[in-house]
Amino acid sequence: MNAVTRAGAVDFLTRVDGAPADVDDIVEDLARLGLRPGDAVVLCLANGTDLLRVQLASLLLGLVPLAVPPSTPWQRVRALAGHIGAGTVVTTRLTGPAPRRPVGGAFAVPTGHLATPYEPGEILLSTSGTSGMFSACVHRVSSLLRNARRHADATGVTEADTLLVNLPLYYSYALVAQVFAAYVTGARLVLDGPPFSPAVYRDRIAARGVTHSSVTPTIVRQLLTDPALVPRGLRALAVGGDRVTPAEVAGLLAARPSGELYVTYGLTEAGPRVSTLAAHAEPAHRHGSVGLPLSGVRASLRETRDGVGELLVESDTVLLRRVGERGDPGERGLVAPRTVATGDAFSVDDGYLTFHGRLSDFVVLRGEKVSLNTVRQAAHAIPGVVRCVPRVVDEGGTPVLDVHLSVTHPVPGGEKAALRLLNSQLLPAERPRAVILSAAEPEAFRK
Repeated sequence: MNAVTRAGAVDFLTRVDGAPADVDDIVEDLARLGLRPGDAVVLCLANGTDLLRVQLASLLLGLVPLAVPPSTPWQRVRALAGHIGAGTVVTTRLTGPAPRRPVGGAFAVPTGHLATPYEPGEILLSTSGTSGMFSACVHRVSSLLRNARRHADATGVTEADTLLVNLPLYYSYALVAQVFAAYVTGARLVLDGPPFSPAVYRDRIAARGVTHSSVTPTIVRQLLTDPALVPRGLRALAVGGDRVTPAEVAGLLAARPSGELYVTYGLTEAGPRVSTLAAHAEPAHRHGSVGLPLSGVRASLRETRDGVGELLVESDTVLLRRVGERGDPGERGLVAPRTVATGDAFSVDDGYLTFHGRLSDFVVLRGEKVSLNTVRQAAHAIPGVVRCVPRVVDEGGTPVLDVHLSVTHPVPGGEKAALRLLNSQLLPAERPRAVILSAAEPEAFRK
């Protein structure tokens, strides 16, 4: 499968629970905007069928969509649009006096930025987090569909399955491993959430006849607080998005002794899924692994200056390039043709990959991946801030973020006001517990 087609989109939507079975109305609304094939468009919409239909309609017109969380501050949405070259945002939010034109149940808002041409058949995905708030990965839709097929084969998704998507569609894990996997296999799709509730999750699976579900380790930990909440009607459960421990794997297997369990690893830059462990079919000593590379994926290690093995991924599904604000090209980026450096520390045993941690300053807070570089960028937008030091601290067994700011002059309103200013630019998961202010040393703001 090379691309999304109208016939494919219509067939797919007939298999999405609660979605209208066509996209013609959205296509017509987008076409009236006068956008050209290859123009980027930012989609700031709630997780659900409306977002899904606008994504599909954009691709059918040759537009290049980038979906972002609906909670993203409008100032940040506009700045991101400028960095990636998007002249239009589709949203349901009130954004001030800018002219608006209807797109389905949402509307299009001009950003005031000049459009940067991409190629029709490309799509933008938010980076895995190490490059900050204003960058994105450029992928071919055809390569994401190919990756979805490989992931579906590794996790046993077939046209007989009903997949539950309760993860955000603006992240590559849900979009490729679930939505595109359903598109290429003929499986049914049920969209639900976030937010996540263990009891609602269990009941929704039973009520909708769901057979295959993907969750994050944070959700796994919520479910394992009461194993009775682990759905037993599922044929298969996949885990991805962060590290899951051998004890958690054992807990899931014990709660679903006859079910399939897949532990997966991936990152947006790789296109995105990289490896899978069929934990239900492996001995216990493999349960700390993320399994074997997918078909068509070659994994290798390179030694870092700390003597740690950094995982390199070679595949025909890796990103074409990164756009927007650029960081270190060797950090979660292309280092050779069709090869990305993951920024993650791994070891390899008989072909099985084991994740040991991140080499970057990327952390998991409140169950979400957070770039400390994004926090620094937001802090430096506050007048007078010359240095920002994010520190992850333990609060009763839960990691939380404190941000230490060095300022050239007092912030009106003090630390509470500085916290409000910082939070106004950050997503909920990125927001710190506290801001601590201190006077900058004279040499600090001469650098």
